[in-house]
Amino acid sequence: MKKLILLVLFVSATAAAWAQAKKSSYTIGLNQDSFFGFYPTLAGSYGLSDKVDWTFYGIFWTTPSFGTGGGGGLWTELGTGVSISTLRGNLKLNPQIGLTNGKLLSNGSFAMLAEGLVPSLTANLNSSKLEGQYYLGYYAAVRKGQVLQNERTLVTAPIQNNFLHWWVNAGYKISPALSLGAHYEHLRSNPSGTRAPDASNVYKWFGPYVQASLPNGLALRFTGGPNILDRPATDGNNTFYKLSASISF
Repeated sequence: MKKLILLVLFVSATAAAWAQAKKSSYTIGLNQDSFFGFYPTLAGSYGLSDKVDWTFYGIFWTTPSFGTGGGGGLWTELGTGVSISTLRGNLKLNPQIGLTNGKLLSNGSFAMLAEGLVPSLTANLNSSKLEGQYYLGYYAAVRKGQVLQNERTLVTAPIQNNFLHWWVNAGYKISPALSLGAHYEHLRSNPSGTRAPDASNVYKWFGPYVQASLPNGLALRFTGGPNILDRPATDGNNTFYKLSASISF
C-alpha cells in the first residue's frame, strides 16, 4: 500500500512538472460592441514545442437576432488551430478553423448544428513597447436552413449568409499598465444565391483605443470612433464603440 501511494505521488508530480514544462494558457474575455452586442469568449493554448502551440477557442454569441427556438437557438462558435512563434516570440501566427451552430449563416427559421465553417488567421504582436493584432476570418455557410411555407411546409432557404470579417490594430505601451493605439475593422456581407453586386459593406470602423493592463493578467480595452462607410449608414449607426475585458491564466 505504501509503495502504491508513493507511486501515485511520483506519477502526479511527474505529470504536473511535464504539464508546466509544456506551458499552457487560458483567457476568458467579455466583449460588447455596437453591432455584435454581448459575447463572452474563451481561448486556450497548449505548448507542443518551443515555437508551436495547439490552440482552441469558443464564442458565446448572445445577440437575439442571431438565433431562434425554445432555448434561444443562440449562435455558438468554436474552433481549433495552431500558433507559431516568430521574431523571438514577439510575433505569433495563429491559423484556425471554426464551426458555427445556429441559423445566422444557414438563414433558416430554426437553429442548426454545424451550419457554417470559419477559416481564420490571427497575428499577434507583443513586445516590451509595441502591441498589435491582425485578424481575418471568412464565415461560410455549409448547410441550408429550413423555412416554413404556407404555415405547414418546410422548404430550403433560397439564400445563405457569408461574411468576411477582418481588423487590424496597433498600439504603443506608455507603461506596463497603459497603452494607446488605433483600430480599423471591416465587416462585409456576401450572401450566396445572389449576384456579386449584392455583396455589401456592413460597416467600416476606425478609431483610437486605450487599454489598462495589470500584472495578474487582467486587461480592459475601450475602442470608439466613426463608421467610415463610403455612404452614410442607412440605420443611423454612424459611430461605434467596443469594450473588451479579459483575464489570462
